Amino acid sequence: MIALLLAAVLATSSVSLPLGGSAYRRTEEGNGHYVEGLYEEALRSYTEAQVDLPEAPQLFYDIGNVLYRQGDFEGASEAYTRALLSAPPDLGSDAAYNLGNARFRQQDFGAARDAYMRALRDDPADVDAKRNLELALRALQQEQQQQDQQDDQEQEQDDEQQQQQQDQQQQSDDEQQQDEQQQQQQQQQDQQQPEQDPSKEDPKSGEQQQPQDGEMTEEQAERLLDSAAEDEKESLRRQMRAKRRPSRQREKDW
Repeated sequence: MIALLLAAVLATSSVSLPLGGSAYRRTEEGNGHYVEGLYEEALRSYTEAQVDLPEAPQLFYDIGNVLYRQGDFEGASEAYTRALLSAPPDLGSDAAYNLGNARFRQQDFGAARDAYMRALRDDPADVDAKRNLELALRALQQEQQQQDQQDDQEQEQDDEQQQQQQDQQQQSDDEQQQDEQQQQQQQQQDQQQPEQDPSKEDPKSGEQQQPQDGEMTEEQAERLLDSAAEDEKESLRRQMRAKRRPSRQREKDW
């Protein structure tokens, strides 16, 4: 796959510049450095050539190739895009193809797809563009599948979190309802419980309440009962003595 992506980047432009001019000489010099792998020198030569021809699409294309080789795929994409603004058809196909390669290396598969399609519009017979377009479409499909899986996982996490929140809310509502029922039951018990008579003994303290005015204490009642019993006993003793005493009879006086 990488071999296909690099295929068209190897070639520099066949410069359509005025022969013998300074821009032409600098461009040819840059091409020689590029072939030798001297990319810094090549970039310097192309940049110097732009002094005379600042909008030449061929120079943007060559600069894009150098930046691509240096791993600056973003800079290369910008240079190829500038070249496509005014590139002739013979250069436009290569510039679009190399732009697709640079975008593919940036994993911008949608932009790579569009660039390969642009290359095929200029050159429908470009086999490399067709193959790389297929690679870009596969990468887009795989990327979409991964995105769908990620969305599904996030949705499952959101659903699980929402369910947990609902369960917690339901538990909180149940606890609140239970507390309210307990409070109502306690209130009903308090209303049904009779008030204690303050004159009665408190079972917890064991202390006897003081009687109110006009009431008799238990001690006074017991003494009264004891006294009544003694009176009853004395009355019975008197009756017994009276029965045992002989009656006096008066003798008749003859």
